[in-house]
Amino acid sequence: MSITLRVVLIVFALVFFFEIIKLVSRGKLQLKYSLLWMALSLVLLLCAIFPDLVGFFSGSLGIEAPSNLVFLIAIVALVGICLSLTAIVSWQSRDIRLLIRHVALLEKRLDDSGASSEEDETSR
Repeated sequence: MSITLRVVLIVFALVFFFEIIKLVSRGKLQLKYSLLWMALSLVLLLCAIFPDLVGFFSGSLGIEAPSNLVFLIAIVALVGICLSLTAIVSWQSRDIRLLIRHVALLEKRLDDSGASSEEDETSR
C-alpha cells in the first residue's frame, strides 16, 4: 500500500471519527447508535496504520488477496449495521403502535367525560 493511500485513509478515518463525535455532541445522533460507526472508523484507521496486519489476517484465514479480506470485512460490517437498524426500526414501530393505543384511549376518555358533562348541563 502506497504511503499516499495510507495518509488519505488515516485522514479519512480521523475526519469520519470526529464527525461522528460532533454529531453526538450536537444531539443529532445518539451515542448508542454511533458506537458501531466509531468502531468502523477505528478499524479503518488500524488497517491504514498497519497494512501488514490485513495481509497477515488474510493469509491466516486462507484468503488469497488482502483486498478480498477488506471487502469481506466491509460486507460483514454493512450487514451488521443493517441488522442493527432493522432491530431499531422494529422496536420503534412497536413503541409507536403502543403510543397510538394510549392516545386513542385518552381521547376516548376525554370524549366520554365531555359527553357526560354535557348531559349533566342539559338535565339541569
